[in-house]
Amino acid sequence: MSKILLLFIMCLLAVFIAFSGCIQSETDVQSPVTVSGAAFENVSDRLVLKDACTPFECGNESDYNDLLAGAPGGAAANKTGIADYSNQSWSSAFLSLNTLLDERYAFKEWRSVDFDRLYSTYAPAFADAEEKQDKAAYYRALREYLFSIPDGHVNVLPLSGEFGARSADIGGGYGIGIIQLDSGKVIVSYVAEGSEAEDAGIAFGDEVLTWNEEEINDAVNETSYIWATKKPSTNEGILLHRERLITRAPVGTTASVSVAGESGDVRAVNLTAYDDGYEGLKKTSFFLGKEVNDYGVDKAWEDILPQFTSDKVTYRVLPGGYTYIAIYEESFDVYEPFRAAMISAIESGSPGIVLDLRFNNGGDDNLAACFAGWFVEEPVFYEYTTTYDPGTGEFPVASETWSSPQPEGYTGPVAVLVSPDTVSSGEGVAMVFKNTGRGKIISWYGTDGAFGMNNVQAIMPLDMYVMFPDGASLDKNGNIQVDSNAELTGGVSPDIRVPLNEETVARAMDGEDVQLTYALEWLAGQ
Repeated sequence: MSKILLLFIMCLLAVFIAFSGCIQSETDVQSPVTVSGAAFENVSDRLVLKDACTPFECGNESDYNDLLAGAPGGAAANKTGIADYSNQSWSSAFLSLNTLLDERYAFKEWRSVDFDRLYSTYAPAFADAEEKQDKAAYYRALREYLFSIPDGHVNVLPLSGEFGARSADIGGGYGIGIIQLDSGKVIVSYVAEGSEAEDAGIAFGDEVLTWNEEEINDAVNETSYIWATKKPSTNEGILLHRERLITRAPVGTTASVSVAGESGDVRAVNLTAYDDGYEGLKKTSFFLGKEVNDYGVDKAWEDILPQFTSDKVTYRVLPGGYTYIAIYEESFDVYEPFRAAMISAIESGSPGIVLDLRFNNGGDDNLAACFAGWFVEEPVFYEYTTTYDPGTGEFPVASETWSSPQPEGYTGPVAVLVSPDTVSSGEGVAMVFKNTGRGKIISWYGTDGAFGMNNVQAIMPLDMYVMFPDGASLDKNGNIQVDSNAELTGGVSPDIRVPLNEETVARAMDGEDVQLTYALEWLAGQ
């Protein structure tokens, strides 16, 4: 469990106590913070971290972890462990889970989630799966239920596998990929060699008009995205995954597709889904800057990152002397390589930095605030965190964190790359750049829009671990920040959107990191 916790739930651990002179706790009593009508009390228990880099500069991970577990009184004193429903029947466990979410999910009002309606909607599927003892149907029902809550942090880790449900649903590809351009036009972005699509003359750039005799945009919007590995929380993130998944189906399924070629001729083509080893999905992951098999892995929480790198931070010098730093998560051991990369950039007089957060899994919010501190010129408020108090049924403020300028900080221009796969604390780094106007966020898409205090909350039958946030991140005015709302608007959007047109998509499909190109062009103009 330690690696899973590291990658997905360290955002919960934003609490501090005094640390051998390195961390100074502050318990200044302030007026209660109110958000969405809820009064946050116990503010006297709030612990303030004025400089988020302090614990990481101190460098003792063991002490740091001990302190993370030593939360102050109030809500922490009433905390309960992970709810274990694993020995219940599937239907009973679902009822228990729904009740738990209804009580403790931090964004129920923010995202207008009606848990009574959700229970009525999905209980029949759990009952049917239980009656048939269909493990795949049970797992599929669980994913469909969780994906009906538009929060990338509400998800399930199937530690014992998926019982063939995913491969049964999307194991087949039609040999093509599609993408919607800025103009609204939907084009073919990929055609597999030797496929029926290629034999039928479908080519890159062909406009897709209909799918199974339905207008293409309507068909995309009706496509399920429950197999997205990094669950999207915004409209654009959901649309992107739907575009990728409309071209997937059970092996042997047929689809009728009408396309218009360069000459304007319209033709309908019948395609049959075949087992392509998820190659079609790999080809449509170009928004990450490279081809990645982000769907067809057994354990998404540990099998995707190695396709990028074996490191948690990568660093290199680009032509022109620009520094490229990619951060893939916020964990204690990431700070030193990040610090070394920053010192190298500063000492070499780098004229600009590209900070790549496009596949940042999240982690420790305090480290994210620290990263941002290397670029700010004055203290910047990062967040209040709240946490559910089972004793009161409220969400009191638990901590307060600031990004403070570091003595050896970088003052040059910074281009930040993000994507819908930038999630949780990774979004926090981008948030500081957005809020301060420091540098520019340059990307095709915004971030995931899931920024709450996430944790494994329940164990379901068949070794299913369910996560959801029982706390929120608030801005200095006490408002929820970054998390998408009921209209699926949220995340951190680019300051400069890289155009999505036939030219840029073609360049990306040919292997160019187009977003990086645009970032370097912007830096050169500074």
